[in-house]
Amino acid sequence: MKEELGLLPNDIDRMMLRYITLRKTNEEIRQNYYFFAELKENIDDNLCSNEGVSKWFSIKEIDVLEMPLTAKFVIQHYSKTGHLTNNIYVGVATNDNVLFCDLLDT
Repeated sequence: MKEELGLLPNDIDRMMLRYITLRKTNEEIRQNYYFFAELKENIDDNLCSNEGVSKWFSIKEIDVLEMPLTAKFVIQHYSKTGHLTNNIYVGVATNDNVLFCDLLDT
């Protein structure tokens, strides 16, 4: 967060791991971790990045953006289901979909 956006740990609240995805592409297995957090009210949300343009989008706008397969399905799942829980979800990519299930304590 600091390197990409200049944010410090005390600039956010409720940072939680919410999704872990697996995808095999070009003989490589890619594992991604998706964390969600809330920006504190007193923090300027006009964030700058040295990695590209930072811009806020509504959930509806995000769905039409170009992004990796697993990221697209994480956003779709979060907007339909994930925002209603605090669960951690695991997603496995198929040819054109990502199948999600809850990661349960055992």
